[in-house]
Amino acid sequence: MLLYFHIIGLLLPIYAQAIVSWGLIAILIVFNRIKKFKYPPWRIHFMLIASLITLRYLYWRTFETLIYTDVSDFIGMSLLYLAELYGITLHFLSLFVSLWPTENEPVPLPADTALYPSVDIFIPTYNEPLELVKVTVIAALQVDYPKDKLHVYVLDDGGTMARRSNPKLSTAAWERHYEFRRMAREFGAGYITRERNIHAKAGNLNHAFGYTNSDLILILDCDHVPAKDILKNTVGYFIRDEKLAFVQTPHFFINSSTVEKNLAVFADAPAENEMFYRGGQPGLDFWNASFFCGSAAIMRRKYLVEVGGISGETITEDAETALSLHGMGYNSIYYGRPMVCGLSPETFDDFILQRSRWAQGMVQIFILKNPLFIKGLKFYQLICYINDCGFWFFGISRVIFYVAPAAFLLLNLKIFFASTSQVLIYALPHLLSSLILTEYISGKYRWPFFSDLFESVQSIYLFPAVLGVVLNPRSPSFKVTPKGQTSESESLSKMAIPFLIMTLIMFIAVPVAIIRWFEFPLYRDVIAVTSAWSVFNLILAMASLGAFFERRQVRRHHRLWANYKTSVYLPQSNEPVAGLITDLSLSGASVELGLSASLKQLDEVTISFSDSYGNLYSVQARVQRIFQKGTYILCGCEFIVLNEETFKTIVGLVYGDSQRWVDFWNKRRKTPNTLRIIFVLLTLGITGTKKSFAVIFQMIFQLIKRQWKYLRPNRSTA
Repeated sequence: MLLYFHIIGLLLPIYAQAIVSWGLIAILIVFNRIKKFKYPPWRIHFMLIASLITLRYLYWRTFETLIYTDVSDFIGMSLLYLAELYGITLHFLSLFVSLWPTENEPVPLPADTALYPSVDIFIPTYNEPLELVKVTVIAALQVDYPKDKLHVYVLDDGGTMARRSNPKLSTAAWERHYEFRRMAREFGAGYITRERNIHAKAGNLNHAFGYTNSDLILILDCDHVPAKDILKNTVGYFIRDEKLAFVQTPHFFINSSTVEKNLAVFADAPAENEMFYRGGQPGLDFWNASFFCGSAAIMRRKYLVEVGGISGETITEDAETALSLHGMGYNSIYYGRPMVCGLSPETFDDFILQRSRWAQGMVQIFILKNPLFIKGLKFYQLICYINDCGFWFFGISRVIFYVAPAAFLLLNLKIFFASTSQVLIYALPHLLSSLILTEYISGKYRWPFFSDLFESVQSIYLFPAVLGVVLNPRSPSFKVTPKGQTSESESLSKMAIPFLIMTLIMFIAVPVAIIRWFEFPLYRDVIAVTSAWSVFNLILAMASLGAFFERRQVRRHHRLWANYKTSVYLPQSNEPVAGLITDLSLSGASVELGLSASLKQLDEVTISFSDSYGNLYSVQARVQRIFQKGTYILCGCEFIVLNEETFKTIVGLVYGDSQRWVDFWNKRRKTPNTLRIIFVLLTLGITGTKKSFAVIFQMIFQLIKRQWKYLRPNRSTA
């Protein structure tokens, strides 16, 4: 290890450094193709080699490129260096977290159900519609667990006494109170509300503790519909480990996030949240530092009571609660099977509202509940929490990385001093090793460059949000993310304006670089670096523009991939026809049938199939659309809902089988090569830019047209 750190600061001639840097890159490429290097302990060697390249770069960057010229240059140079230092620090923290990710298997429950702990399912709701909450309640009551030990509660914060007493809110609050209470009683769930809406979701959950008494509590956001096996796969951990405080499971979303939807990548690229739930949480779990994510978690009541319930000092009550429990010496488990299905925000505005809350809350934890001062944390848990909190400062560094090359090309700020040869033997190997390492660690659930895209889209809005918390840590307030919204037409979000400006700046910076190349031959090394950097930023900015172009969303119920063999009973036929269900939603299904199937529009059929547990479902449907595709026909079928029992059956067949979510995750594991991904980004960028500027030009044309109509009468009068 001493030799390792000695090599970091070793002064080498240019040719020797080139051999070391590119030799190590070659070793990484070879090791990346050897299977055993994917797993501990060999993966540690891979990380050490990649880290050596980065540390050599950091040493060079610190001691050879920071040159003082004047005050303005120094400020720009320092900001860029600090942004890089932040990125590299976070890089090493995340490597520590990812050192030895776990893959937990379920702990079997005992044969005697009398030994099972009792479970309360809490479904907190505030302003969400009845139909959305109703589905979650039905699915919660269908969870496979002894019925005498399972209790489901709707925690209604939209029908509190305070809201019912408010003249402006009373009518809607009373209607909601009666509707939700009636719905809960009809299905056999409990209904709990409270006097006042204090401490938001945390206060709602803590209030319910006084009215319930089960050993364990499963917390579900009201749009998070549980699969039937969620308790059978998780409760066993609590029986095995008396010190276990909670089990967290992944959040799976039936719809794409607004970024994925607007960029049209949901069906092919891994979802944005998979980076955390398939990479981050398994890594944290090895260090006993996986944290509560607000929903899809089973908590032990007595330990929650011991730490004062769900924490509420920050607006990320979930991570704050996990920090308190870990600080008390209790354990956590992350079980990586998706067993809830929820809804992502439907608009970019709502997406940013959600991410701003996460960012502000984690920064609040860093300032108000600093992990450094939590006495019970182990040193490795401390590192994990610092990584979790520190990540959300990325908005600041991303903005600096956007601005830096343009600042040199357009404002002549000298913020980076390096020759082309130095860039080729220090900076470029560092970037390549980071890319190889990212693909090595998270290639199954994040395409290369897509992290840059997702972070770039958020950065310009998280920058002021995080800065506001740093200046006033208690200023943020909890805001509920709207869910289940629809949009009748395509539109450009107003939040695209900063990125439009950014894109224009990049467009200007690139031709200016060409001019400066000929005007300032002494600076060609730096001009070459900043030009390449500006082109990359331009591609990201253009691709980001596509994320702001809101696509139509008219479906009330999202359809998601399925792969079930089915028997379809056709009208006036006793023999079923074999088929394949290719997607499902609460409203219907798509079914592939052979060309010989005799069907016409509006025919009523019966669809029967078994899920992965062997549960048999049979439901009536009406054929709405028929398409011929090669050797089969594709039928769009709408379910016929005869009564509440039929609807319960449909909820079970759509949401009950968690294997469907697992299969969908695995379906998107294949990662295209890097050149293909760059081509995808360019395509997204061109498409997004064309659409965005088309909308802008149309708005300008409409404005001119209105002004022309306004001016014409005046001209004729004159």
